[in-house]
Amino acid sequence: MKIIHGGVTAPLGFKANGIACGIKKSKKRDLSLIVSEKICNAAGAFTANKVQASCVVVTRERLKDARAQVIVANSGNANCMTGKSGFENTKTVASCTARILKLDKKDVLVASTGVIGKPLPIKKIIGALPDLAQGLSKRGSAYAAAGILTTDRIVKEIAVEFWIDKRRVRLGAIAKGAGMINPQMTSQGPRHATMLCFVTTDVVITPNALRDALDRAVAKTFNTITIDGDMSTNDMTLVLANGMAQNKKIVEKTKEFRVFLKALETVFLTLAKQMIRDAEGATKFVEVSVTHAQTFEDARSVSKSVAKSSLVKCALFGCDPNWGRIAAAVGYANAHVDPWRMHIYLGRELVLKNGGRVAHQAKALNRVFAQKNIKITVDLGLGKYKATAYTCDFSTDYVKINSAYRT
Repeated sequence: MKIIHGGVTAPLGFKANGIACGIKKSKKRDLSLIVSEKICNAAGAFTANKVQASCVVVTRERLKDARAQVIVANSGNANCMTGKSGFENTKTVASCTARILKLDKKDVLVASTGVIGKPLPIKKIIGALPDLAQGLSKRGSAYAAAGILTTDRIVKEIAVEFWIDKRRVRLGAIAKGAGMINPQMTSQGPRHATMLCFVTTDVVITPNALRDALDRAVAKTFNTITIDGDMSTNDMTLVLANGMAQNKKIVEKTKEFRVFLKALETVFLTLAKQMIRDAEGATKFVEVSVTHAQTFEDARSVSKSVAKSSLVKCALFGCDPNWGRIAAAVGYANAHVDPWRMHIYLGRELVLKNGGRVAHQAKALNRVFAQKNIKITVDLGLGKYKATAYTCDFSTDYVKINSAYRT
């Protein structure tokens, strides 16, 4: 497998575009479109928030037949908690896009991201759709990636090339996410910022295998990250597979499935780490590894508990190696924990052992927390399972950005 250029337009049969339609006051791109030449097997994973944007409800419903051909997404407005008109506007965007492309409206998936509670400027979107469609091209992935950004500072896209049954196949993706990030998504229904990820591939794969691969990959990647512990109303990951590579059909529990899953996990983890590095106000990238837990769920719970701790994240920003905050976050996780068997490492420095501190010169620990990339390890000493979560620090810039986000 190798990384290639092209994002969502790298696979055969896909075009994309992104333009500014006037939703954002900044006049930056805020409307994106991804189209396949052929109908695709499709799957999606969605937010677990009980308050859900209309696009989440409508798109999940349309994926019940596991088919789609188009993704249209806007940024700058979440179209969430906007009443019945919000649902009508989501469906209008889909039907107008379908009419322009001369496709079936049920095969158009819709996504939105931005401020909650503001009516979607539907006239601006509808008016811009003809130009958006006219500009579709094989070079349009970067434009589409820019069109879904909100507080992100960088465009997030990736594509990979690999082999299935002696056929060269490709997988590409674009994503956004810099704040309100704590996804716990699944294709089977609601489970848990806004994060959006749109994936295209030219592989031949069954709908069941595609859904299974999506769930597995999301669980090991996007669901391991947290920026601020806040769950969005609009989280969505969508995958379109048009089969144009003409490889041997991928089904579950086969070598070909494992190869595809590995590629999907690689793409998702790359994008997930990009989100953490691009997090609102972040100055540090932090990896929290938990080892020797009794169960995988225990390991995951502890890693996310430490990663979400506001006190830990503030200490990271202040370069204060306060491992006591880490120990406290471990203790309130929903997991089996024995403080007498637990070890905590900051980088390579052991700081907690046998229920008490390990003597260190302050300079050694200060150097660890002064770095831009920090690893925290919690060895629970109870079993064989492990898990890793990724997070960042809380900076004063994060507070400034989010104290004035709506205005």
